[in-house]
Amino acid sequence: MRPDTLRLLNLLQLLSEIAIAVGYLLGLIPFVYLWSYTWVIPLVFVNLVFAILTHNGTTTKTVINIIMAFLSFIPVAGYVFRIVGIVISWLNIAALAKERR
Repeated sequence: MRPDTLRLLNLLQLLSEIAIAVGYLLGLIPFVYLWSYTWVIPLVFVNLVFAILTHNGTTTKTVINIIMAFLSFIPVAGYVFRIVGIVISWLNIAALAKERR
């Protein structure tokens, strides 16, 4: 793959990871997670495609983030999974930002 294509895919993955983290943060507000997961669930799968295409080392964390997105629907225990999802998204954001430098 061409370097500029990889750079664009990494940027798109970075932006989608930020949107996922915002969705998890909004999900910490009671009942708002039912609205925010209308974009979090699709974005975690899009993020997985980006991670597979770019081979940037975020694939495993992205798969774990998919699991966290679905476990976040558990009413009370979902808060723990949302916080874990935020941490995973932050780790992916840090890895992608470091790669951009």
